[in-house]
Amino acid sequence: MTITTIPFDLNGKPGVLEVDYAPNQSLTASGFDLLAGCGFDVNMCLGYPTMHAYVHAYEGTGYYTASAWIQIITRREFVSVEADAPAAIVSSVDVNDTMSELGVPFFAMGYPAEIYDAPCNNLGDCGKLEWLADTFLVTMPSRINANTIAPLAGFRWGYTEYDLDGQRQVEIHPLVTTGIAQWRRHLALLRSECGNWRFGE
Repeated sequence: MTITTIPFDLNGKPGVLEVDYAPNQSLTASGFDLLAGCGFDVNMCLGYPTMHAYVHAYEGTGYYTASAWIQIITRREFVSVEADAPAAIVSSVDVNDTMSELGVPFFAMGYPAEIYDAPCNNLGDCGKLEWLADTFLVTMPSRINANTIAPLAGFRWGYTEYDLDGQRQVEIHPLVTTGIAQWRRHLALLRSECGNWRFGE
């Protein structure tokens, strides 16, 4: 497992995130056994990445800790394993169906918030897929911050998957800390899909 630490500042107080990042080695530890009967072989999850990010240290308590996570998924879809350039690049706000219908941008919220994700078997009809996640700790909108969602810290992670000789191949990408520039690249998408929310730059 790789553990990455990322500093942040929330409500004028410093804190540190920890991100645990590793290949999925257990159905039960990743919770994939809960998905048995959902229409796919849950054993396929093994070898894909798992990500768990949480506040390791923070000087604030109570309302100071209110925060949330936003995650943007970018699919770079290739027609074949050998293709040099993707045939399509598709980005979306990563939320469940109900949140999407309501236009809610948050993957998770809390006091403080933490996030866990373990993608699996997203290849579909692609010859090769690069699955990239931009994950951001953000402010929870309230009267304290003029109902603005602003980035506090961010990182990128993901993997490439394809089939070779009938076997699924998964190559996990390294986790990379990102900054405000990466957040700004997704602002148009966030404002389009979640137009009732105020996003700060």
